[in-house]
Amino acid sequence: MQRKATFQSLSWLWDIYKRGLLDLDPPYQRRSIWNAPYKEFFIDTVLNDYPCPAIFLYENITPDGVAKYSVVDGKQRLITLFEFANNEFPVSSEATIAKHKDKYFKDLDDDTKRGFWRYQFAVEFIPSEDETLINTIFDRINRNVAKLTRQELRHAKFSGAFITKVEELSEWTFSTLPKNFPFIQPSSRKQMKDDEFLAQLLLQIEEGPKSYSQDDLDKAFSSRDPVWERAEEVTDKYRMAIQKIDQIVRSDQTLDITRSRLRNQADFYSLVGGVYALSETGHDIAPDEARERLRQFLATVDNEERRAEIPSAASYFAASRAASNDAGPRQTRINIMKEILLGEVALLQAS
Repeated sequence: MQRKATFQSLSWLWDIYKRGLLDLDPPYQRRSIWNAPYKEFFIDTVLNDYPCPAIFLYENITPDGVAKYSVVDGKQRLITLFEFANNEFPVSSEATIAKHKDKYFKDLDDDTKRGFWRYQFAVEFIPSEDETLINTIFDRINRNVAKLTRQELRHAKFSGAFITKVEELSEWTFSTLPKNFPFIQPSSRKQMKDDEFLAQLLLQIEEGPKSYSQDDLDKAFSSRDPVWERAEEVTDKYRMAIQKIDQIVRSDQTLDITRSRLRNQADFYSLVGGVYALSETGHDIAPDEARERLRQFLATVDNEERRAEIPSAASYFAASRAASNDAGPRQTRINIMKEILLGEVALLQAS
């Protein structure tokens, strides 16, 4: 593979973009969701003339001698700069250069504008847009770099309403409920998987049970970052559900329930969903009754012979296995959990 690297000014990139020679959205372009604070931070980087990672472009020269380019990596940086140049958002009020604060590009002095356009990018030209080759290149670039989880990246990227509540309620949840209920591996906690799970619990209350890919979670965090309109309502309902669960599991001093399958994330998600749904319909369940119903049902689910005789137990077990985080299985488990808590499951007293 023949490749070349060079330095190019922002003005060069802007010029080919304006002339329709720069494709920012080729099929292999990876998704990203920079929010306002992230964009503002990058503008501050450029205005300070600090370096940033290289831009990767696929270069295609036509038989007529016209060079066209597709962005392989660097799309969000370029979009941010182009939007700023089009006066779509101002410099941050927290910018490190005081005279730039809150100013749109058109309001900057001429020297600052020229410095902006002169900003130098390291540009790597890739001679092929073959996706396999592109993935191989980036794998080699990142092979020796410790990879952050998506939640760690969200922690670094976002600082607004939603992630603040997620991290606050994550700490509150795990300090309110008995230890290791729900159970998150210590290594996963270090990677903020507990916060990611908490976010899914809040989203369940706000939007109902859904399936969230990592990209979906990125969008959920981004859309709620500047303002989370339902923050107070959702967090209040979530706290009430967790407090009810705490009453249920602590109604027996042995804490047997906390060592059952309910400590698994999929099952705990179902328990939160069931408790929340019943509270929304005005049902107030006695903690000791709920605990006993759960105990008997969970014993049935975990017993292959008894499970086969009770359709709801078989359905719950099936929905806890294949594609357990998909919307359908999640809704199935929550519906059954509501029946359990209400004492409506047939043969619940079997032992």
